[in-house]
Amino acid sequence: MESELPSPFLTIRGQPIFFQEDWSTGIGGGLWSTGLALAHYLKTEHAEKQARLDHLKVLELGSGNGLLSVCLAAWGSVQSLVVTDLDDQHLQLIRKTLQANHHILQKTDVHVVKHKWGAFEKLENKAWAKIDFDLIIGSDVAYREELYDPLIASLQYFAKTKTIVLLGVTMADTKDAFFDLLEKGGFRYEKMADHLIPENFRGTTFGIFVIRRKAGNYT
Repeated sequence: MESELPSPFLTIRGQPIFFQEDWSTGIGGGLWSTGLALAHYLKTEHAEKQARLDHLKVLELGSGNGLLSVCLAAWGSVQSLVVTDLDDQHLQLIRKTLQANHHILQKTDVHVVKHKWGAFEKLENKAWAKIDFDLIIGSDVAYREELYDPLIASLQYFAKTKTIVLLGVTMADTKDAFFDLLEKGGFRYEKMADHLIPENFRGTTFGIFVIRRKAGNYT
């Protein structure tokens, strides 16, 4: 008897996305609230109207499991996709998630790489690090104060004038100090309005923030 095909975790623009949490790999192996909100936002009518079909170059910081990268590849036309984490077990899970969704990534140049936020000395000869990214994403990445400076340093390193950064944060974990440091680091930000995100994620303690460089803060 043939085994049943797994059910899709969700579907974006008609493409099924397969995902299975693996908490044995650590906290990155699960799907936290803002990651789920971002994934489901990409299913919305608003996101579909914003869908980009012009060969996007995307970077995910602190991916953990790879799901958001797959969701973005289903949402838009992604030419280059760089999925990063620091933990080797998380990198293995990311590769597993990407392989389960190879039908979405067939035409995408994919890199799964280790990156420690704020550490750039080993990136000089890395081709992926020289990509001009259109979009940088991260979910539940600013959950401890000691991560604020290195995370913002990586945003400063990779974000260009045209780059849009989407960060999902839990307000109970991400203090005002993070946003103060963002502004001091040359960025402006705004919280995505509740009516733009799926109804079951509205009025909660987490949010999706759209971040861009301030005018004149990048040469």
